[in-house]
Amino acid sequence: MREEEKEIRKELRSLGNMMGFEVEEEWTPSTLREKSRVDIYIPRIDIVWFKRCNDVFTKFLSIFKEQGVLDPYKDIDKEIIIGFELELTDRPTKYIIGDISNLSRLCDYGFIVIKNRENLVKRSIKASKAFSILHGASNVFVIDPQHIGEIKEKLNRWLNVGKN
Repeated sequence: MREEEKEIRKELRSLGNMMGFEVEEEWTPSTLREKSRVDIYIPRIDIVWFKRCNDVFTKFLSIFKEQGVLDPYKDIDKEIIIGFELELTDRPTKYIIGDISNLSRLCDYGFIVIKNRENLVKRSIKASKAFSILHGASNVFVIDPQHIGEIKEKLNRWLNVGKN
């Protein structure tokens, strides 16, 4: 992993913690971890921010597990609020569509962190809009990694409002 990616991951972990989320890297739904990649598509999200579900709620849901209607692409012990895919090299649009699909299916909100080379930010925003038109709201946004510092500064100001 390149130093730049390590730094971005560190910043995203910090932002998530500032907002009260737990953070996990290279997240795969727990229900799919024991499955074979030969038999089923198993997505992995670079970074997720989540809220841990109440233990009693998790036990409650497990009572009904044998009915076979629980979504295998969701964790029953974590609510995945925000997912991030880091795309720090030039990526064809079809890979970006794959990121959008995974993020919109597995997370409440998604962010693709992508450098603005070859119009990548603009292409990614267009792809997310097209996905929304075709499949319903994607809730997937695009961030240039150069803006993460600005976002952190704003968040710090918002968190400190009223503490003076």
